[in-house]
Amino acid sequence: MTRSNPARAARLAVLVVGLLAVAACGKKDKDGAGKAGTSERDDGIGAKSGGVPTSREGQMYLLGQKLSQAAMVNGRAEAGVVARTFKAATTVADITLKTPLEPLPTPTGNGAEDGAAGMGYLLKGPGKALGEKIKTDFGDSAAATYELAVKINMLPSLYIDDPKDTMGDTMAEVFGRLATRAKLPETSMGPLIAKLKARAPMAEVTDMALDLNKSLPITIAELYEKDDKK
Repeated sequence: MTRSNPARAARLAVLVVGLLAVAACGKKDKDGAGKAGTSERDDGIGAKSGGVPTSREGQMYLLGQKLSQAAMVNGRAEAGVVARTFKAATTVADITLKTPLEPLPTPTGNGAEDGAAGMGYLLKGPGKALGEKIKTDFGDSAAATYELAVKINMLPSLYIDDPKDTMGDTMAEVFGRLATRAKLPETSMGPLIAKLKARAPMAEVTDMALDLNKSLPITIAELYEKDDKK
């Protein structure tokens, strides 16, 4: 269900565009870091060392993160930022899955319509098909980390802190199920799930969700990266 609150839409755009801009500046030579290349540090490769993911689970989280970020602000953020972020997702998909990504929906200029189109792309269209391919090629845990990244970056558009609204409970159940499938420790998603169930203020939930884009790749790496030392 698409939320039409103008303040919510504006806040989502500011937060996510800011996040994307930082990522683009920090990794402008990596095109999203989908490649199993060298780390930014000299002591190893992999997300545990501050580099790019070397496990399929970590790579699929990165793919879901970049694809959902691009889709959710498509038409509502500067076109160059969207293009760079989508290119990052394309790079990961091309290298790992050997498959091209379907183009994002053409922006209409209407923020609500573009937001709905982005959700449709992720949940019912190419994004859903991509998740099915990930499960076939890499297994259920990799598919779960991909879907987890997608849902986390959609959360600011879905959540509302009204006690009468049930979306918080729905998303809490979804995150719990995905965390179990991905074999993540309870501490990784537990705090966010608790805030959703308690209908914590929207700003707290949004900030915590976006912070997971920093912490979850490390958690996933600790579980799935076998040896990131050279």
